[in-house]
Amino acid sequence: MDATVAVALITSLSTLTAAGLAGAVSLRVASKQLRHQETIAREDRAEQRAAAHRDMRREAYERFLSQVDTAYRLLDDGWKAPIPAESRWWEDAFAIRRTVAEAYFRVELVGPQAVKDRANEVLESVFDEFRSHRRVTRSLGEATTAAEADSSAHRNAIRARQTTTERFVVAARAGFGNGVEEGLPAIP
Repeated sequence: MDATVAVALITSLSTLTAAGLAGAVSLRVASKQLRHQETIAREDRAEQRAAAHRDMRREAYERFLSQVDTAYRLLDDGWKAPIPAESRWWEDAFAIRRTVAEAYFRVELVGPQAVKDRANEVLESVFDEFRSHRRVTRSLGEATTAAEADSSAHRNAIRARQTTTERFVVAARAGFGNGVEEGLPAIP
């Protein structure tokens, strides 16, 4: 065989080998980059879902607290109002209990369980206070307001408000975590 043909054959084989090796390396690098980009995209989507869920929880918790606050304001008016309370007050009381219950159901939907349990305590406390207020206004003596008629019932209602609301807020802060239900620090 001629030396020129041998050199040409060796050169072409080495060029083909180099091209194949470069192609394999490029394919491997591109595949690695695609897997990395896919992992980043998956993590981004997971973070977006978690952020959307936290926002949904925050909205449900805030709505619930807002409705509870409205109920407490109405109850404050009822405890301090001259007796007998107007029938309009009782209509408003019924309406606000419904809105508190609706806000509670939203909290139930977004969870987690610890927050649902604390929200249920708040809901029961609000309903108990309305029942207590009604009982006091039905059995008045010489007092001019429900708070005067049964100051211990009024004080107990205020204490229950504070306790249940504080417990709900603590649980709600933990509920903003990334799917973990308890033991998370509060989100500012």
